[in-house]
Amino acid sequence: MKQKSKYQQELEKEPFYNLKEEEFGEEVKFKIDKDSFKGPFKCHGKKTGLIDKRISYGDIEFKYNVWQCKACKKEYLDFEQARKYEKFLIMKKALEDKLVTVERSMNFDGKTYFFRFPKELASNLHREDLVDIKLLSTDGRMFLVEVKHRH
Repeated sequence: MKQKSKYQQELEKEPFYNLKEEEFGEEVKFKIDKDSFKGPFKCHGKKTGLIDKRISYGDIEFKYNVWQCKACKKEYLDFEQARKYEKFLIMKKALEDKLVTVERSMNFDGKTYFFRFPKELASNLHREDLVDIKLLSTDGRMFLVEVKHRH
């Protein structure tokens, strides 16, 4: 039997983890404030403080901030720091060559080179989305492509 990750073990401790749909009552609507995921956060009845953190992988060092509870030392990432940390984890996976890879043929319409996303990956894409392309190599053959939802 596969051993559960530390994250999965922590997740299963949450009080509503095994909640079944039939256990829900009536539908409740609530509004989440646009600043809900911005620090400082509250823990032990007090505001968390911002501290510097570093993580490294090989020769790459990543610096970021976390909101830390002074009482229990639990750390919280706000939305922006979580995005930055996620990018570090993606780069780490890329260096370890552990990314899902899809190979596609290049197309040329007489003016422009392009490729099509497989339908399995395109189900969450919209015509209005923007594509952010970062050049990763000086020879112009390696890119990081990020599809961003237009607001």
